[in-house]
Amino acid sequence: MKRLLVTMVISLICLSTVRYAHAQQEQKFPLSNAPGNLSISETRKSEGAQQHISSYAFEYAAPFLCGIQTDQGNTRLARGCYLTSITIRNPNDTEVKYSKNLVLTYPSGEQTMGKGMPLGEDVLKAGDARDITGEEIQQGLFPNGFPASYLKGLFVIRSMESLDVSALYETATISAENKIEALLGIEVKAIHERKIRQQNLPDLIIRDYDVSQLDVNCYDWSETCVTKVTFTIENTGTKDAGSFLVRVVFDPIQSVVVNLGVVGLDAGMSQVFTVKTPPGGNCFDPDCTVCVLIDSENRIAELDEDNNYRCINKLEK
Repeated sequence: MKRLLVTMVISLICLSTVRYAHAQQEQKFPLSNAPGNLSISETRKSEGAQQHISSYAFEYAAPFLCGIQTDQGNTRLARGCYLTSITIRNPNDTEVKYSKNLVLTYPSGEQTMGKGMPLGEDVLKAGDARDITGEEIQQGLFPNGFPASYLKGLFVIRSMESLDVSALYETATISAENKIEALLGIEVKAIHERKIRQQNLPDLIIRDYDVSQLDVNCYDWSETCVTKVTFTIENTGTKDAGSFLVRVVFDPIQSVVVNLGVVGLDAGMSQVFTVKTPPGGNCFDPDCTVCVLIDSENRIAELDEDNNYRCINKLEK
């Protein structure tokens, strides 16, 4: 009888402990593998991590002029028709990633005046070349037509490696009826290459994080479910990162939060983390979403502050 009573008391204590752990919606766990630590089951430095810089190293700013100026009294630009096309060539043995931005100086009064208007990123294979025309810029930035009869500004290209960039400028006269008459001139200019001064900052990113890294185990009943995720944090910047917090939020209904502290991460290095929830409700409600936010308290100044957050979502089998 005494043994039965002792067994019942122990069972009640265990059940209360499980429910208490689940009731804590937000908990902080130190970065360690100490027994009983539910937040981390494995931390290690990944071998052979390659250091790379997330920002671009080279910039090319080509004057851009495209459209028809019909006003005889305009002192900003002579009356006529103007076309610009940019040619990019990759002289390297490997493909090169580059970005495209249009910086408008005319039309005046536009909110976009003087500000970069991103046209996306592309990759140019080794030895390949391509043209960027006014038509492509219109389709990408002004699908309903240019905001004025002509655009004036700079077309800015940034790349990871050195490129050959040139611009072709064509000018034509127009008639009294504003019709194109005759070609007035053609000019080709090599665009000056500028090395971008790199900021010496860390840049923390999440890698190797997908649904294959998500696991949910429920034991005797739903209140014993434990959700586990594994992900990698890499510092792709040029400076070591000091201590920071990582916030991991789990279903059900994004109610379970685990905060873990990272003592720091050297430039060019990565670290693997496995995070577990305390025993509680089933993550599948009906799907399971887990979100990771690096540097949740914004302690680290980074090269890119917009690549610290990722979520994965898995449907129940």
